[in-house]
Amino acid sequence: MRVMTSMTVLALLIAGCAHVGTASNRPAARSLAGTHWTITSINGAAPTARRKAEVSFTADRISGNAGCNGFGGGYVLADGVLTVTQVISTKMACLGPGMDQENAVFKILGEPMTVTRHDDGALTLSDDAGMITLTPTG
Repeated sequence: MRVMTSMTVLALLIAGCAHVGTASNRPAARSLAGTHWTITSINGAAPTARRKAEVSFTADRISGNAGCNGFGGGYVLADGVLTVTQVISTKMACLGPGMDQENAVFKILGEPMTVTRHDDGALTLSDDAGMITLTPTG
């Protein structure tokens, strides 16, 4: 009986240390500093603007192009939540898909986002406004 109790306790300890969840939904890295990304999906659709949509991170700054205008701002990544602050952008007029795409990206970046890292190296930024998928720029 004592051996069986010890084995049960050991099994519970091992189960308690196991990773719960799928490998494709792991928490994001603790730092995004020095990373460069291409926006490959906005709310499930491929970008349609003529300009390449991309995002880069330094230690405390985010910058990029949302499909029409360049942008930059501060950011904080804490506990898997990315908050972008004090965003500024150029103000070029873009017609059609470029402006629509940019508006969707800025709307998502305007709220705290949950950051999810995927097995293929991609990141997903999601909040109530939508979802952006980023792939590493090699």
